[in-house]
Amino acid sequence: MTKGARKRTPLLFKTLFILNLIVGIGLVGAYLSTHFSPNTFPYIYYLGLGYPILLIITILYTVFWLFFKRRYVWFNVFIVILGWNHVRHFVSFNTTKYPTDQTAIKILSYNVRIFDLYNTGKRYESRDGIFSFLSKEKPEIACFQEFFHQEGGTDFVTRDTLIDILEAPYFQERYTHKMHDGKYFGLATFSQFPIIESGEIPFENDPNNFCIYATIVKGIDTIRVYNAHLGSIRLQDRDYAFFGDEETGKIYKRNPEEQMILKRLKTAYEKRAIQIEKVMESVKQSPYPVIFCGDLNDTPVSYCYRQLNNVLLDAFVVSGNGIGTTYIGKIPSNRIDYIFYSTEMTSDLFTTHDVIFSDHKPISARIIL
Repeated sequence: MTKGARKRTPLLFKTLFILNLIVGIGLVGAYLSTHFSPNTFPYIYYLGLGYPILLIITILYTVFWLFFKRRYVWFNVFIVILGWNHVRHFVSFNTTKYPTDQTAIKILSYNVRIFDLYNTGKRYESRDGIFSFLSKEKPEIACFQEFFHQEGGTDFVTRDTLIDILEAPYFQERYTHKMHDGKYFGLATFSQFPIIESGEIPFENDPNNFCIYATIVKGIDTIRVYNAHLGSIRLQDRDYAFFGDEETGKIYKRNPEEQMILKRLKTAYEKRAIQIEKVMESVKQSPYPVIFCGDLNDTPVSYCYRQLNNVLLDAFVVSGNGIGTTYIGKIPSNRIDYIFYSTEMTSDLFTTHDVIFSDHKPISARIIL
């Protein structure tokens, strides 16, 4: 090696380590983003959104330094260990299974994307696919987000069919939109067990989203089941085109001034922070053990997730396996659908179901009371 080459090599390593250092600081920033409301510290949440990418880059750097500069490895090892709990929120491995004779409830959460209503070429296929899936799974309690129901004469029946399929005569609905032709859009919870009380948590900062709860009695046990859909980013045509998904964007129309992706990301994070704080006020005041199901539109490295995880247990972490990705659109995917429950309960058999009738995967778990 020439003298000039030897000088360039240390310079290259120093440059790479500086870049590694920047990524590491970004990763620590992602950890910190879960502790602060986006309304208090704006923009730090971008780091939380980028957590998976920052983590992968850090791991790649670690492998690189193993071959060239081993003393730099320890910096990355320290950074990853510092946020190890966040890794567990994305990838989980569990083998514990409880006896089937224990008092338990099989619960399912599913954003059904209005049963693909506006996909005229496939809507019946998608709806019937969801029905077939639910018929096989037979959850005892099912929470649906982006639910659709139409009154009167319609050939696109949803609610009445689900009552039969799930054998769930008890249900709670809350619709955020009602169209002139009797079409309703919102949330719905179906139960095989009596619902003795129900309530609503409106979000003043976004009437398109909502949270409902139902107090349900099974035998001698009483629980409260929350079903929530927090504020989404509401990407538009040009945004979906950026990610290569133009057709999906056509479902959601907004004004041209709302077209900046980063601006809407900021707005959505700030709205969700207020929404989850309001939900958690109700959860903390519940006189009964709680099961929370919902589409948070937020990753596990977020303020919203931490608010829930500070009080409740994440069924995926406790009893799931593998990578927990639930969103399956062309936009970079992540885990944004969750089942949480009170600490006096436990769970097993958490499953992220590999079905593609919506842009979300359904999730289910057995909650041991």
